Amino acid sequence: MASKRDYYEVLGLSREASETEIKKAYRSLAREHHPDANPGDHGAEERFKELTEAYEVLSSPEARRAYDTYGHQVPRAGAGAGPAGPGGDPFGGFQDIFEAFFGDQMGDSSFGSFFGGSGGRAPARGGDAEVDVELTLKEAALETEREIKVQIIKECSGCDGVGGTQTRQCETCGGAGAVRMVRNSFLGQMVSTQACPTCGGRGRVIEIVCENCRGGGRVSEVQTRSIRIPAGIEDGMSIRVSGAGHAGARGASAGDLYVRMKVEEDPELMRDGDDLIHRMRINFVEAALGTQAEVPTLEGTSAVRVEPGTQPGTTVVLRGEGMPRLRRRGRGDLKVVVDVMVPTRITGEQRELLERFEAASGEETYKNGGGESFFDRLRSVFR
Repeated sequence: MASKRDYYEVLGLSREASETEIKKAYRSLAREHHPDANPGDHGAEERFKELTEAYEVLSSPEARRAYDTYGHQVPRAGAGAGPAGPGGDPFGGFQDIFEAFFGDQMGDSSFGSFFGGSGGRAPARGGDAEVDVELTLKEAALETEREIKVQIIKECSGCDGVGGTQTRQCETCGGAGAVRMVRNSFLGQMVSTQACPTCGGRGRVIEIVCENCRGGGRVSEVQTRSIRIPAGIEDGMSIRVSGAGHAGARGASAGDLYVRMKVEEDPELMRDGDDLIHRMRINFVEAALGTQAEVPTLEGTSAVRVEPGTQPGTTVVLRGEGMPRLRRRGRGDLKVVVDVMVPTRITGEQRELLERFEAASGEETYKNGGGESFFDRLRSVFR
């Protein structure tokens, strides 16, 4: 079996890296090596799994301290020899390495258990998973189905999440998974309930470790799902798929999957809520004499009439040509903002003609200029 790479090396970090640096490095590398981003590359899934495993260890303070101390060679003890997890692994196998997903099975004692109550806590719900989906603006305007791939931690099918193919009832806790601890204090004897140190709270001791999950009861798997994306969805919005996240502790529900939308900017159409804005460039002669031009829309193009004397910043509104309103009827508008271009290079003949035009012009030629100022017209475009 090939030896594992150093987790810091996998993420390209030094051992002094902060939590923020670890998270940032993982997100960047995960996007780069995600199977969706590398079609046909059979090694992408393995690289993605390696990145995920490294991140889950280094992002957990407890797991990171143990890794910094022992590396991959986690010391093991015999069954019942100490407070290690099943099989003597202080990581508790995959379950504890991915503690951020599952939480503790037993956890700290509550007030009830501290004073002798049952102290049991419901098994920890699974963690949520998240994946990004990239869309063009035109794709976001249509209801569509998209297949996505997401890295999920799930119960091992080889051992049904137990961690071993052969187990026996824990003698320390009698199969309860918890033990009661009595201690003396100035208030008298106090009883608390905590996870059994022999079986790690499972109630059973593993005799033959499952080879598939190496005793953790959990495995990492890339799943493919089909997601319906509603028309009009915006950048940064997420779709929640209930129960499609990481598996929880035994007896607990799985987490949720959040599919986050990344809507690319369109080079010609800018989004403003349900409205779209297009900057239409015409030259100063067309603005003075009037013209008709084609402007891009979500479905193709549309003709727009520019009236004579149109001023820079004038807005022509095409009703109902904007984005579909999310989960509502109707659509926004397409606002066409006129941008008048002034020539920057002119010939001698052109200069002479412009000078003659200027000599023949007076105040009446430019009177009012459309009434509103340029900035007033521009502000009216945005809601």
